[in-house]
This record gives sequence, structure tokens and C-alpha cells, in this order.
Amino acid sequence: MATRYICLLLLSVFYSLSVSATPFLHQLEKATPARRVILLLNQFDTSVVVTKNRTYAFRLLNEVEDLAKKNDDDQLTRYSRYLRDTYAKNTAISNAQKAALFLSVGKRAAEDYDPQIAAVCQHFAGQYYFLNEEYGKAFEYLLSANKAFREIGYQHIPEISRYLYELAFDYHYFREYDKTIRLLEQAIHYPPFNSNLAIQSYNTLALAHNMLHYTKTGTDGSILAERSFLKARQVAIYYGDSLWVGIISTNLANEYAYQKRWSDALSLYRVGYDLIRRFGQTRELPDGAALRIGNVFFRLGQLDSCRYYLERTTQFRQQKRTRQFASNLQDEYGTVNYYDLSRLYYYAVGNLPLAYEYLDSLTFLKERINKRYNSERLSLVNQRLMIQQHQSEVAAIEVEKKTQRTLFWLVATGLAVLAGLFLRLYSLSQIRRRQERVIDAEKEKSLRLEKQLIQEELSRAKADLAGFMHNLSQKEALIDTITAQLADHAISETTNPKAHPTADTHQHLVNSSLLTNDDWDEFRQRFERVHPGFFWQLKTQFSDLSPAEERLLALSQLRIDSRQMSRMLGISPESLRKTRYRLRKKLGIHGDSPLLSLLNEPQGTLHLPD
Repeated sequence: MATRYICLLLLSVFYSLSVSATPFLHQLEKATPARRVILLLNQFDTSVVVTKNRTYAFRLLNEVEDLAKKNDDDQLTRYSRYLRDTYAKNTAISNAQKAALFLSVGKRAAEDYDPQIAAVCQHFAGQYYFLNEEYGKAFEYLLSANKAFREIGYQHIPEISRYLYELAFDYHYFREYDKTIRLLEQAIHYPPFNSNLAIQSYNTLALAHNMLHYTKTGTDGSILAERSFLKARQVAIYYGDSLWVGIISTNLANEYAYQKRWSDALSLYRVGYDLIRRFGQTRELPDGAALRIGNVFFRLGQLDSCRYYLERTTQFRQQKRTRQFASNLQDEYGTVNYYDLSRLYYYAVGNLPLAYEYLDSLTFLKERINKRYNSERLSLVNQRLMIQQHQSEVAAIEVEKKTQRTLFWLVATGLAVLAGLFLRLYSLSQIRRRQERVIDAEKEKSLRLEKQLIQEELSRAKADLAGFMHNLSQKEALIDTITAQLADHAISETTNPKAHPTADTHQHLVNSSLLTNDDWDEFRQRFERVHPGFFWQLKTQFSDLSPAEERLLALSQLRIDSRQMSRMLGISPESLRKTRYRLRKKLGIHGDSPLLSLLNEPQGTLHLPD
């Protein structure tokens, strides 16, 4: 029975959780992609059910991922996975462990090429290091995250206003108001992460302007502070946060009091006092507002009203001690103001013993505050030095890394250029070789063609010369036939052929030359086509050769026998031999001269070399 009851109870709990999640999922589905991420992160920051119940939280993330898949929303899927991976931050682990958790998740995100989630993880790691008072590491990761956000583009980071505000507030802690102002002025240009952060951004901006005005004379910080307080109050009214309206009204009244605008200050102090008393019971008591109202009445000379608010301040301070509100330097400054106003009031009404008693308390507390302030200021200076030293070390490492990267890229670029140059040279050499091969092929083709043309021309010239010599042979044969016939006829007619006309004709034919001068010109043209430069070379070496001697050498080059040669030259064989002999002596031809073979007795008949 008990088991059944427990099961029913669990089912009812899960049903109620699912019902409570449904409106959120509907709201998520209707929102824009960027707004979806902000709603989801807000839910996991503010919902107690989500932060305390892992089963419910992961079931909600499953539904969110289904919604993201349905709407093809990759950014929502990535942030859902990020919340799942970092959920352990809600468990009882130290701030250092939480920082390590976010760094681990951020490393995986970087490996998955998700720079946005990696930067978000760096930011929260920095925040947890800040809470753990490891300020050097804190600012290392916070600034690295902010740099990554700038590179991605602030407009692409869904909750960028939160990251900028948190970094600004960390700078405000170290009283670096210039940086605080610069970051907050950037933060207010983007959609607020939630209403509380929207209000605090303007309030902290006003406080930073105010403190900058106090520390740097000549600035317009007071005007800017008033403007920012008015904007913060307007935003608080817009969101309906009455407690923040009261707190900011008090802050703005402080600014008016500093400007001695007592009437404006008193009006706002009363608004702040009423709102904080009604809505700040669990977080804030109106003792500060009451004390400031009493101080304004004292300045205006209304001592009864001053006494009333002093008494109300005393009551609230007793309640604060009873409720164990955190005591800090700010509370001690409030006590100093309380002692100071009490001293002034009792001195004004003539109660000197009580006035001096408050003066003693005031002096003692100021000394203690000064010691504490100096100690905290020294600690703050040391912390700043540690941060600067840490950042200097990180900067040195970054410079070294950058130098190494630059050197690496220079070497890589040089090698790439060198490799490209080698490839280009190799490519050009290959192109040149191909071109040379083509040119050589073309030259070889041209040479072959030229050789072929020369061979064809030579063949034609040889054929032409052979034809010419053949005609001479036929002419010689005809002359021999005619000569023989004339000889026979002359013998048959008379025993004295010399006295007969036919005998004269026969003798004329025997002694006649086969080649006339015109024939020699024609022969010379054909001969030079077959043996180019033959006559030029002879003239060059032997300038005193006669035309007859040139003809003898030309016919000798053709290897014509002596009988035929004598007929062609129109001289007897005996005269031919004598001419050869005289020519050898004239030219000084010895056994090793290439002309010797030409001037020896040719054997055989006409021969034309190939």
C-alpha cells in the first residue's frame, strides 16, 4: 500500500513538473531564435526546480532539443548541449572546480569548431575564478572571452549584455571606473538578459560616473550620474520593480543632496524610504533612507523631524542586527553617518554629554574604518599588482606564441614560395623541353624534308645529266655509224681516200668534238646541279686552269673512258693522255692527291655516282 502511494505521489510530481514546463515551451517556440536562447538560460538560472532537480532539467532539455530540431534552430541545440554539459555547477562543488568544469566544456566546444560556446565557457570560468579570489586567472579568461565575443560580433551573442555587465562589475570592484563605464555603455545597447540586469546596468553606470566625478575633478560625472540614475529609475518603473525604484530613488536623492538641492533630495528620499520599507523586508531595510531624510531635515533646521528619523534609523539598525544582515565596510560608513548626525543633533539641542559620547564613538569608528580601509586598499593594490603581473606573464606568453606563429608562417610562406618557385621553374623547364622537342622535331622534319628535296633535286639532276650523256652516246654512235659507212664507201671508190671528198668528210667527223660550246654550257649547268661547287673549288685552288682543262677534269669526275672523252673534247686519245700528263705536272699532283684518281686512265664507261 505504501509503495503504491509513493508511486502515485511521484507520478503526480512528474505530471505537475511537465505541466509547469509546458507554458515555458510554448513561450520558447513563439520566440525569435536569439530570444529562445535567452529564455532558456534564464530558466536554468532562476528556476529552483531546474537547478535542484537534474532529472527534470534533463527532460526539459530533451524537449527543448526536439523543439530546436523541429525549428531547425542550431543555436538552441548548441546551448541546450552546453547547459547539459555544465549542469554540475548546480551541485556542491567549489568555485575552482566549477571553473575547471567550464574550461573543460569550452575546450570540447573549441575542438568542435564552436567558438561562441567556447567563449561563453571562458567567461564563466573567469567569473568563478573571480569568486574564488584568483583575480589573475579571472581576468585572463574574462578578457579572452570578451576578445572572442568581439571577434564573433557582440550582436551575435544572445546574452552579451550579461557578459559585458559582469566584466564591468568586476572592474568596478577594483575601482577602475573608466573601464566600467565603457563596458556598461556597450552593454545597454543590447537586449537585456533579464529585468534585474537591465536596471542594475544603468544604476552601476550612474555609480561609476559618480565615483569618477569624485576622484577626477573637472569631469561632468555628476551630470552623467544623474542622467543614468533617472534612466535606471525609469527602467525599474517599466519592469514594475518597486524595491529597485526605492533604491534608485535614494541613490538619486544622494546626488541631489551632494548638489545641495535639498527639496528634490527630500522628495526622493521619502519615496525611497516608503518603497524600501514596503518591499525590501527580505533584502533591504530603509535605515539608510531614514538617516538621509533626518540629515536633510537637520540641514533645513527642522530638528523634530530630524529626531523622528534618527529614532526610525535606530529601530531599523536594531532589526538589521537581529536579522544578521551582512556587515561590511558599507554598513560601517552608514554607522559613521548615523553617529555624525546624532552628534550634530544632540549638540544642536544642547545635550552635550550625549553629543560628546557620539563624537567619541564616531572618532573610534573612523579610526577603525581608516585602518580597515587602508588594509583593504593595500590588499586591493596587491591584487591589482598580481593581476597586472599575471596579465603581463600571459601577454609575454601570447607575444612569444605570436612571434612563434609569425615565424612559423614566415617560414611556411617562404617554403611555400620556394616550393612554388621550384614548381614554376620545373614547369617552365618542362615547357621549354617540350618546346625544344617540338622545335627539334620540326627541325628534324624540316631537315628530312630539305634532304628529301635535295635528294629529289639531285636525282632529277643526275637523271637529267644521264639523259644528256645518253644523247651524247647516241650522237657518238650515230657519228661512228656514219664514219664507218663513209669509210667503206671511200675504200670501194678509190685507193686514195685523201684525194676524194668522202675521205675529207670522214676525217672531219673523226676529229670533230661531240660537245659544241653551247653543249658545254648546257653540260656545265647539268654537271653543277649534280656536283655543286666543283668548278668553284677548282678555280679557288688552281686559278690558272684553262676552260679546256676544267672540261677534262669535269669529264674525269664522271669516269668517262678515254676514247669517249677524246671524242667529247674533239682531240685524239694520244693528245688526251699528253694533256693529262701536263695537267698533273702543272697542278703538282702526287700520290696522295684526291685529283690523281681523276687524271689516271679511267676504266670502263660513263659512271654517275649516287
